[in-house]
Amino acid sequence: MARMWIGLLSALPILIAILVPALAVGIAGTGSLVGTVTADQSFVAAKVYAQHQSKPILFMVYTQGGKYRAPNLLPGRYEVTVRKVGFSSEPQMITIVSEVSVTGDFVLQPVKRDVKYTGSRTLETLHDEPLVVATYEEIFPPGLGRDILEEWCIVCHGVNFIPRQPTFREGWEAHIDYMTASSAFGLEGAASMMPPEALANGKREQVLNYLTENFGEDKPPRAVMSPGEAPLDEGALGKAMYIEYQFSNTEKRPGRWTQEPHFDKDGHVWVTERGVPSGMTMLDPWTGDYVDYDNPSPKGSPHGVVIDSLGDVWWAGRDVHLARLTPSTGEIREYPINENGMHGHTPVLDSKGNVWFSMLQGNSIGKWDRATDTIKLWQAPVERDRPYGILISPDDKIWYAKFHDCGVSMFDPETEAFTQYKAESAPCTVRRLGLDSKGIVWFGLFSRGILARLDPKTGDVREISIPTGISEPYDVWPDPFDNVWISDGAQEGVLIKFDQETEQFTFYPSPQRTDFPKVAITREGAVWYAPRMVAMTKGGPAGLGVLYPDKDKMTTFGAFY
Repeated sequence: MARMWIGLLSALPILIAILVPALAVGIAGTGSLVGTVTADQSFVAAKVYAQHQSKPILFMVYTQGGKYRAPNLLPGRYEVTVRKVGFSSEPQMITIVSEVSVTGDFVLQPVKRDVKYTGSRTLETLHDEPLVVATYEEIFPPGLGRDILEEWCIVCHGVNFIPRQPTFREGWEAHIDYMTASSAFGLEGAASMMPPEALANGKREQVLNYLTENFGEDKPPRAVMSPGEAPLDEGALGKAMYIEYQFSNTEKRPGRWTQEPHFDKDGHVWVTERGVPSGMTMLDPWTGDYVDYDNPSPKGSPHGVVIDSLGDVWWAGRDVHLARLTPSTGEIREYPINENGMHGHTPVLDSKGNVWFSMLQGNSIGKWDRATDTIKLWQAPVERDRPYGILISPDDKIWYAKFHDCGVSMFDPETEAFTQYKAESAPCTVRRLGLDSKGIVWFGLFSRGILARLDPKTGDVREISIPTGISEPYDVWPDPFDNVWISDGAQEGVLIKFDQETEQFTFYPSPQRTDFPKVAITREGAVWYAPRMVAMTKGGPAGLGVLYPDKDKMTTFGAFY
């Protein structure tokens, strides 16, 4: 019966199905889609995609035991597809009706299984030559050269950065000089990215020989083969739903790509856009409509964003410490840099409404004082701290990720003293950090596949390995229930939940290959993100996404802290 029904579906442009009342749970005015997915071979957690045909919105759920259910779909016509590595299915055009549950069944056919590679970038589009995929051991043969690359290069750039761009010996030598001898970010007087002593005692020549031999101009662009799919909990995935809101490239914003989300008091989601031209975008998650606000600085590139109690939108980025947008008037005021090359990075608010911000380029933190309308900077005490992600604890202490010094730093505004906390697995890079309800600071060691837990009361740092072969924890932030969410681009894009009570990791593969440089979590536990690499390496669609870990607990499309 199911196969005959599928045959009827494929012959019609719009689904003619048995319509039944939708389940009582869910958001008013929406419909749902349910069905079965069958195949001659066993499979786990296939992805079911529903792309709205008149709104730039994508819904995605997983199968559980060969069945799927997608509630809270906006009424309209959808193209529905099912994807699973090693299988394919024909798309179906299905119409969703308000307060109605529609059935759509699919049969998967086996296809040639493509070799999967790790990472958030879609590398096939970056080169004219075919992309070669091989194991980590084949691409990086063991030896001292690999040890040095793992210790100083891969921990920041990931496993595919070096093999995707082979070059001649002089080219690699120029890369080494840039990392060890040039001022970081072109900022005069700044320390180099990498300490020169790391390649002392003959190590420079050894790593140069290794790079030339294994990544020379005679080598094709390569990518590291995926070590295998992350361990999947089909029961947990069966409860989950992703929604992605897509932004179209336009004549005014031809190369848009998104970075960091933040919610306003009305449930809208704001996101920084770092393409050229750049700016801010506000999404209405109930409708999928969005409004662009252009950056007045031609070279400006908003990175982080925060919204104050007045509704003003603050961002930090290139060419400015801060910029302030008043949405009611559209007015944008810039607080420009006072030293060449010193850019803002991520802003946060303290209890008095002052705006603090990190400065990766400039190795500083700064504060805009609301009472005086002035900015003051504090230089980090470690020359390669390079403050990245930043947060403020309830007692107004400033915490930031030590991007190149592998740890976390705390700044006390009253004493103007810095306290340093180092990770055991140094050297490493740390992008972001989060704070749970008990005051524990969480952060990830990028490319080392480690989640770290810092207890400020004792200063103890505990490291917990993420159970995948390759992992790049970027952002780490606890939800209202103290589950710790990790954004990871290494497994083609996955959001990971760490349960503090059971110490179990749950993996939620994303709809597209991407990374998530920053997450924002609602009071209901929905995890918002910007699928950055989709636009950077595929040309779009840029936009915003959200994971609902339990779709039956959805009460609104709005995003509220």
